[in-house]
Amino acid sequence: MFRIEDFQTPAELEAMEATVRRACDAAVLDPFAQFLFIDRYTRWNGYAGALVAKLSGNIGESQDLFLDPNEPDRAQAVRGMDVAGHVLDATVDEHLDKGHRVPHRTLAQAMRKAAADYAGLSIAERNALSEPPPAWLQDVVARTFRHYGSVAHDAEALIRSIGTHIGSEAMADREYAIIDRVFRAERHHEGFYQYLRERDFRVELGGKLVHAYAWITIHATFESQGVEAEHLAEAMKALELAARHRPEPRERILELAREGFRHFADIQRDFFVHVEQECRNAAGSRQRAA
Repeated sequence: MFRIEDFQTPAELEAMEATVRRACDAAVLDPFAQFLFIDRYTRWNGYAGALVAKLSGNIGESQDLFLDPNEPDRAQAVRGMDVAGHVLDATVDEHLDKGHRVPHRTLAQAMRKAAADYAGLSIAERNALSEPPPAWLQDVVARTFRHYGSVAHDAEALIRSIGTHIGSEAMADREYAIIDRVFRAERHHEGFYQYLRERDFRVELGGKLVHAYAWITIHATFESQGVEAEHLAEAMKALELAARHRPEPRERILELAREGFRHFADIQRDFFVHVEQECRNAAGSRQRAA
């Protein structure tokens, strides 16, 4: 069986966590900086459901690529949908969360709206800060699209993208846990989290009241795992089935998947490095203005 340790060393994991932690620490320097962090993070993350669905569809469409070597009847040997199903598991939650009965994107929007209110930003200010997104964020999103969705009928590209999916789920589990630690555990009675507590965590969105912190806690908390851990386990099953139903040696399958994982690791690092700098600049400019 493939293991997550095949993709990331302890030193690489530690470096990734430190990068995320620095960005979160920069975000809580100032309400304005915190809005920027949440705005950028929700925009980048908001494509996750669509990209996972696209990857799952491309795998399922590739009827000729994933075949059971023990089934002599070729039509009966097709196993692409078996592989795709383990990828699709993640996008089901993204499109309609089991508990909150709204897309994860809606929960993210609720948090962004609460952060904007907390920072006292007008609608004009929110739009000016978000549209168009900064060039670095457009680059991060474009690279995520390029490496995640893949294309049908290209076995190597699909395996790489399964590796990208594994990277996304593995790193998101740690990202959300660190965000929760900085935003909630270390500031339980102050700052943004206290602001949410005083409002019962609810904001009005699309004619309904939506929990404005659930987007974090359903994915992972500083003390427990959430849906990301489940999605990672399913992603690893997808890779295992893909290897079982491809003619290449397992070593080659792992090599391709690791390429995709590394692509996502580079994208994720660049996102948090850039957002840290943006948050520090924003907090510094506000302090100078004051």
